[in-house]
Amino acid sequence: MSPQSPLANFAHALADRLPDRWEATGLDLRDDADLRHHFYYRVWDRRRAQDLGLDRDTMAEIAVLDGPDGRRLLVLPTTEANRPFLICPLIAFDVPVYSSTSPLSSVAVPADPATAADELADSLLPVYESELRDMLDHVVGTLDATEATIAACLAADAEHSDDPELAQELYEMRGVRWLSHPEDIDLLRFAAEDVLAALSLLLGHRGTLSEALVGVTTHVRIYSEVHDSCEALIEAEVIGRILTAAGLADTSSGMFDPAIKEKIATIDALPIEHQRALVRAAAAAYTRRTDAG
Repeated sequence: MSPQSPLANFAHALADRLPDRWEATGLDLRDDADLRHHFYYRVWDRRRAQDLGLDRDTMAEIAVLDGPDGRRLLVLPTTEANRPFLICPLIAFDVPVYSSTSPLSSVAVPADPATAADELADSLLPVYESELRDMLDHVVGTLDATEATIAACLAADAEHSDDPELAQELYEMRGVRWLSHPEDIDLLRFAAEDVLAALSLLLGHRGTLSEALVGVTTHVRIYSEVHDSCEALIEAEVIGRILTAAGLADTSSGMFDPAIKEKIATIDALPIEHQRALVRAAAAAYTRRTDAG
């Protein structure tokens, strides 16, 4: 997509004016049916958005706005002269969405980025944050790890069976060989980044850092299809990043140092907004390092 196109210019200007930190990325989907399918089915209120112009088969020039705590907005052109851009909230953290009962809706906005940003800040964004937080809290609070347990048992059975092809297939699908396979390192990085985003969203709603963390890593691991043996590794990475952001990291001690519990308690005692700032700082530093690498 040309950086000079009206949609690209609008998306970047809108990102600069929205509250918190948002980044815009322009995409041309005319020759990418897979991406059109991906974004179409990630729209929170897909049926309502269709009435405003969302069409999987005609999606071409779009922009994606990445915001804090895992929130993402899809920007599309509309046929309305007074409101030429459609803003669609996207599903995050693989939460189930019941759009028929959710108050969150896509909206068409005016061409002026400042006016559009004000409208979104007053309506869509706070509802999006609240709905996403509530759905994530529901998923984490009622998490059923049966799926992961069954998968682990199947893998263990296959490894001791006389069917080496089945064992290898399960190993390839469920096993994460993070030391020797760069693609698995990326998978763990993405999982850790999702955990940090989810934590920032849930802080305060579910209590302090240690309270908000309960169940989050398991949920992210399951929908990321990471092997259950790596859950502790992901959580240790997340805690390490947060401790570093808080200035409490100690390279002389390992991840099982009893002092880490005291350091987490120190963070728990901080005001919730301070805790959220530390989590967001950890996520931002993680993103910068990943992009640079």
